Amino acid sequence: MKKKLAIVGTAPSSIHLAPYNDPDYEIWCLNGVYGYIDFPSINNITRWFDIHFLAEIKDSPNNYFDFHKACPVPVYMQDVFEEVPTSVKFPLEEVLARFPRRYFTNTVSWMLALAIYEGYGDISVFGVDMAMGTEYASQRPSCEYFLGYAEGMGINIYLPQESDLLKTPFLYGFEDEKADFLRSKLLAKKAEYEAKKAEYQRQIEQATAALNTYDGALQDVEYTLGVWL
Repeated sequence: MKKKLAIVGTAPSSIHLAPYNDPDYEIWCLNGVYGYIDFPSINNITRWFDIHFLAEIKDSPNNYFDFHKACPVPVYMQDVFEEVPTSVKFPLEEVLARFPRRYFTNTVSWMLALAIYEGYGDISVFGVDMAMGTEYASQRPSCEYFLGYAEGMGINIYLPQESDLLKTPFLYGFEDEKADFLRSKLLAKKAEYEAKKAEYQRQIEQATAALNTYDGALQDVEYTLGVWL
C-alpha cells in the first residue's frame, strides 16, 4: 500500500479540506498553520516544518515560538535546538544529494523533496496556492517543479481545485480562442470597474468640497458665538 501524505500550508482557500484524522494519511504542517487549525484535536499530524533562522522564529508574533517549544511532534528545523525539545535537523545534505539542482525557493519544496526521498507514493497539497500576483508567486515554480518531478516518478499527486498550483485557464496554442475570450471579458470588466471607480472618486471630491464649505461656515458661526455672545 502506498504511503499517503498530505502537506498543509496556510492558504485559507483549501486548508480546511485536508484529511484531518484520516488514518490513511500522515499530515505535515509548516510555519504558522497552527493558527488556522485545532491542533490538539487532530491525531494524524506527524511532523512540523520551520526551516527559518532560529532568531527569526523567536521574533515571530502570536506566541509562535511558544508553540515550537511545546510541539508534541518532530519539528524539522535548521538544526537541533535545546529550546525546542522535539526539534529535528532537516536532512539537508541527503536531500541535496538526491536533488542536486538545488531549486528550493520555499518550505513546501523542501517538504516535497523530502517526501519523494522517503518514498511516499501519494502526496496531496492543501493550503498552498502561491497565486500569481501575490508575494508567493516567485516561489511557485520551484513547488511545481517538485510536483512534476513526483508525478514523473509515478507518485500520485492531488491538488484541490481551489489551489492555483499546476493550473492554466487554457492550452497554449490549441485554445487561443479561450484566451481571447477571457482577455476580452477581463478587459470589459476592467473598463466597467474603472468607470465606476472614477464616478465614486468624483462623488468623493464633490462631497469633500461640500464638507469643507460647511466646515468653514461652522467655524465662522463658532467664532461669532465665542466672540460676541
